[in-house]
Amino acid sequence: MAISRRTFLLTGLAATSGLAVGIVFADDKAPAMPPYPHASATDLQPNAWLQVTPDNRIIFQLHKAEMGQGIMTGLITVVAEELGVAPEAIIRQFSGIHPAYLNPLFHLQITNASSSMVTCYQPMREAAATVRLLLLTAAAQDWGVPVAELDTRDGVVIHANSGKKAPCGDFVAIARGLPLPEKPAFKSPDQYRFVGRYNRRLESRDKVNGSAKYGIDITPKGTVVAVVVRCPHFGGRLKNFNADQARAMRGVLDVGPIDDSAVAVVATHYWYARQAADTLDIEWDAGALKGVSSQSIASDQRAALDALEAENNLPIARGSLSVEYTAGYMAHAPMEPMNATVAIDGDKVDLWVSTQAPDIARGAVALSLGCAPDRVTVHGCYLGGGFGRRVIADVAADAAKVAKRFGKPVPVKVIWSREDDLQHDAYRQAVTSRLYAELDGAVVKTWRYCVAGDSLIYNLFHVIRPVIFPPAMPDSEVEKIARKKMESDEKNLERIDEPLYQLGPAKVSQVFVQSGIPVFFWRSVGHSFNTFFLESFMDELAHQAKVESLAFRLKHLAPDSVESKLLKLAAAKAQWGRPKKGRFQGIALEKIKGALLAAVAEVSVRGTAIRVHKIVCTVDIGKVINPDIARTVIESGIVWGLSACLHDQITIADGKVEQSNFHDYALARMDETPEMEVYLVDSERSPVGVGESAVGLVAPAIGNAVFKATGKRLRSLPLKM
Repeated sequence: MAISRRTFLLTGLAATSGLAVGIVFADDKAPAMPPYPHASATDLQPNAWLQVTPDNRIIFQLHKAEMGQGIMTGLITVVAEELGVAPEAIIRQFSGIHPAYLNPLFHLQITNASSSMVTCYQPMREAAATVRLLLLTAAAQDWGVPVAELDTRDGVVIHANSGKKAPCGDFVAIARGLPLPEKPAFKSPDQYRFVGRYNRRLESRDKVNGSAKYGIDITPKGTVVAVVVRCPHFGGRLKNFNADQARAMRGVLDVGPIDDSAVAVVATHYWYARQAADTLDIEWDAGALKGVSSQSIASDQRAALDALEAENNLPIARGSLSVEYTAGYMAHAPMEPMNATVAIDGDKVDLWVSTQAPDIARGAVALSLGCAPDRVTVHGCYLGGGFGRRVIADVAADAAKVAKRFGKPVPVKVIWSREDDLQHDAYRQAVTSRLYAELDGAVVKTWRYCVAGDSLIYNLFHVIRPVIFPPAMPDSEVEKIARKKMESDEKNLERIDEPLYQLGPAKVSQVFVQSGIPVFFWRSVGHSFNTFFLESFMDELAHQAKVESLAFRLKHLAPDSVESKLLKLAAAKAQWGRPKKGRFQGIALEKIKGALLAAVAEVSVRGTAIRVHKIVCTVDIGKVINPDIARTVIESGIVWGLSACLHDQITIADGKVEQSNFHDYALARMDETPEMEVYLVDSERSPVGVGESAVGLVAPAIGNAVFKATGKRLRSLPLKM
């Protein structure tokens, strides 16, 4: 029996999360496999990614979001290697939505979790090797020579024995009629010209000259622009509003509610809409979170941990160490403002949006308009930062609702200001954790970990609702399923549930304290706080055992392990134990999405100011496709982690966010960026993800250095003296 895509998504997503949903929508038929995007009757297109045209153009369809992490160049480099053509010779296009593009880890068309290279490396090799073999087989038939005597190089098929050569496009017509090969052979590493060597970024020129199109750049002819004013209190509602002044202002076309917690102002220009929105006289109902604050949320988390410990009757042994760590809410704060453009033309809907998940965005628009998803065409574009924020389709839903209300056959663009985004994001969750360990001399005998915080999986199910649930399903049913899934959420335990060190028996537990504050996946997710907690705790244990921190870690690792080698290499490159005068060093280890990293931070402290002078990072990410991009992305993760551990956090007062822009939610600036050295170790493993790898490593390395400098142990993120 064919199962529906929704059923498949529910069970597939559940399986990858260690969950079991067991939901079947009997009335939802499995759709037929649609044709590949950009299909042509004359091109060779044996798979969803590659086309070869009769005029010898090679076209690659990018199904992943390019948001600065370099996946466009990475995947094209893999393809180019197997095709024997320079990466820059391949024409790049953003793909549409297609079942072939589903991320096999999540069964959504999504770019997240540092999973792009992990999931695409082998399929891209196979796609390119298949095209290459079809072209060689076609040429062999045409020339009457064995396939083994032919090769491709720079868009040309070559017969070395005779010197004969011809463009690959000459053989497209024959190749189209050939059966697909079952197991095409791959190039061997000794034949590589680009993998591990190619250090260009294919989209750099377009970004420099302005031809690269981000969502916010796209303004179809006749576009009107809308600003949406939302209730500042999470869960609050609109009571009354007066828009008389706004309606009389220059350029304003429409003002009105788009749902029970938001009012939209439509104008001929963004600035007109923004100015008019600021004049609205709105009365809000603060809702159930009235009076909720960061302090009350932290108190609730501590109370939940107290109850958990009392229930489990956890004893404290003599000579043990028991500590509490906390981390606050963090915003995604991508540089490109959140935006989306929707054009409704009869039964056709076009959507332009910078998104990490085009099928979620399409579903959100379809749900908002009450139409079938296949009516909505999502146009690809570059993303000005994602970090998990652009998985959520709230701005696309806004644009659809405004377009529906406006009711005119013109494109409607919604732009969120920085204030809108900071105050209406879905944040990195705030958590409180307690760690406990017993020492036997200088060896950890047993340990335990408890954490309290919001459930990400609960919120995830609401985000992916447009893709996996029938449109008519009541909100109450969706809520019931989301709460059921919350029981098996392991995201708050990332890194803890896969310890690197040999620490003896462990008891790991968690309790969910739903604050009502929207939370979602934030670059490195649970690693962003758990790596800080555990690696700081390792230093605390070393201090209690009176053992030097590097030596203490090595004592709890296998001597010949990759982790041990990375730590030793980082220490050697950073001249561990020999910092410059007035500076102090801290060390940390990380494993995330298959990537292994070690880092040494060199820090000074003056008064309450923490200054990071240098970070040395050693990395094993498997086979390196593009060394320069790998280093760049790791450096970006270091800077991202620096912002998160040294600057502001999102705080809640009376059920709303207190921060509004970068003046009170600061990010690391250029003059604060430390000297960075990144060393990529040789590895024969298949490539793993890089995008999130270094984020969680930064805070513990810095915090451990601060302790050496001051004798003060900082146990809360962000770090404050």
